[in-house]
Amino acid sequence: MTGFEEINKEILDGRIGLNNGIPFSHPRLSKFIGIRKRIYTQIIGSSGSGKSALVHSTYILNPFDHLKTITQSGIKFKVILFAMERSKLYVLTKWLSRKIFIDQGILIPLQKMLGWWDNKLTEDEYELVLQYKDYINELLETVDIIGGSINPTGCYKYVKNYAEENGKFEQVSEYSKVYIPNHPNEIVIIVQDHLGLTSIEKGYPTKKDAIDKLSSYNQWFRDVLGYSPVVVSQLNRNLSNPIYQKIDSFEPTLDDAKETGKPSEDADIVLSIFDPHRYHTTDSQYKVDNFIDSSNGANYFRSLKILKNSYGIDSLKVGLAFMGSVGICKELPKPKEMTEFDYSSLFDNSYFLEQ
Repeated sequence: MTGFEEINKEILDGRIGLNNGIPFSHPRLSKFIGIRKRIYTQIIGSSGSGKSALVHSTYILNPFDHLKTITQSGIKFKVILFAMERSKLYVLTKWLSRKIFIDQGILIPLQKMLGWWDNKLTEDEYELVLQYKDYINELLETVDIIGGSINPTGCYKYVKNYAEENGKFEQVSEYSKVYIPNHPNEIVIIVQDHLGLTSIEKGYPTKKDAIDKLSSYNQWFRDVLGYSPVVVSQLNRNLSNPIYQKIDSFEPTLDDAKETGKPSEDADIVLSIFDPHRYHTTDSQYKVDNFIDSSNGANYFRSLKILKNSYGIDSLKVGLAFMGSVGICKELPKPKEMTEFDYSSLFDNSYFLEQ
């Protein structure tokens, strides 16, 4: 096809719904970014900032739940989660705790569910857990969870094998192949959580080499397969330097990603999630001290910012209410609308149940 013919084909596909995406669960950002084919996204944040919670809720669980409410979306949704930081068991248990809270308003933390506390599950709580057997099984029909660290070649082979089982490569010229999926509007999200745990391998002897190679594979997943990688990166530890704590409204930049800058260069979208309270800084819009529960010190505020957006505006920031115990991130009202906000609704968790 000529260049215009390629554009026209994509336009025609869009007119009949083959380019439909899934709504982003943060309304103000959803005008500018979304969940769709051929988008490479990077999430950066410090340890404990809620990176995994943000990715799991925004790119896996909310889309899964959303599509279950639509009878004819025309979208096939698939997630391949390389959970390098946590085991499959702990990932699923956290998701189960989250779902029970959202549906029932009953908080059963992972620690209690797995019997880590002296305060064990009651019979009623256990009966409630059993009601979600089908939910977890349905999730696992959509989400492949690969626990533990993985090297670039292992990731490439797993994704390529999935592609071959769900489509075909067709030779279009002596030097070029195209990938044709069996389902014309399949959105495949490839989550790598997180890049800092990528294993080195022969030919890529340093962490930077391995991550850079994995990012190159992510470009191939996007450009050839039409898949959408979503990668998680740690912030550079230099952010703990006291000099930053003297800077009002300090926030991460593209240069603050740890190990290497290649994923930020390769990605279409880069988002940062930041906890200003952890670094003893202020936020230029929200009064972060109001989000601290005085009874136990729990922090319910995070900021989410578009650092890079190849297909729209960047530098847009929203405030998030963050409930770490079950991994829920919920967009807050605009700062000018927070005058009458009931902060106690965060501490008793009722805010996270409001529709």
